[in-house]
Amino acid sequence: MKRLMTTLYISILSFVSLCAQSSVVFPCRKAEAPTGSQFITAATGMSAFERDSMAYKELCDGNMPQWLKTAVEINDTLYDASGHIHDVTFYVLPDFITIGSDDDFFRIPLLPTTAQKIADHFNASLPTRKISNLIHRFSDIKMTPHPMTPDETMTTLPVFVRHDSIIESQRKMFDKPLGSLIAGHKKDIVISYLLASNHGQLFIYGWHYPEGKAIQQLHYRHWDKYVDYSHGTRLVFDEVLIDGKKYSLKQILSDPNLYAIFSDEDQPFIETGYLY
Repeated sequence: MKRLMTTLYISILSFVSLCAQSSVVFPCRKAEAPTGSQFITAATGMSAFERDSMAYKELCDGNMPQWLKTAVEINDTLYDASGHIHDVTFYVLPDFITIGSDDDFFRIPLLPTTAQKIADHFNASLPTRKISNLIHRFSDIKMTPHPMTPDETMTTLPVFVRHDSIIESQRKMFDKPLGSLIAGHKKDIVISYLLASNHGQLFIYGWHYPEGKAIQQLHYRHWDKYVDYSHGTRLVFDEVLIDGKKYSLKQILSDPNLYAIFSDEDQPFIETGYLY
């Protein structure tokens, strides 16, 4: 009976998903859009909220490198909470959210509410801890984390810029083009079932070493007004495939059995994103 109910629920989700989901289409970057360097110059002296407001507008207008806009497909076999195995396909951006042109760009740390607004705008989600681990496992480029000095400057734009330049120097040592799936260079802003009972807090996880160990375990002691150089925003498209059928990732995370396909926590999600 339990298997029958699960199959029935999947069928209902599939019908809803097929009616509601659409492919993510990013706007073309405008010729007059600021490059990464120009954005940095314009944002100098701004507060985090002012900088994020400008970033949100630019990103929603398509001011991202073209190499960032092609999703990477990840395929795996994953278990639900009942122990049943499923063939799963999901799609992620190859890198953290980046502003600018193909050859002049800036991986911008964002406040979690801004990250969520961008994800919602593009019918996407922020990753769970399990998805963060999967992205690292399937990455073509596994970077070595480079922590900066832990002081008051870690929340400032110059350190954001310096850290990104270090990332680029290291990335160029790999024989892989931009747009290859990359991980290990920043922590993920993540979602958790604990969001529902911890409004106003930031959840971060990741910054994996090449062998897979994460520096940052799931952490939610910062308020959602905090951002530092190590934070990255990775978009996971809401449309996923389970056993060849289309579903909404947000719906799956809320299901009492199927949520475990994409989450390694012990409860389904009541809320699947940050409030803003």
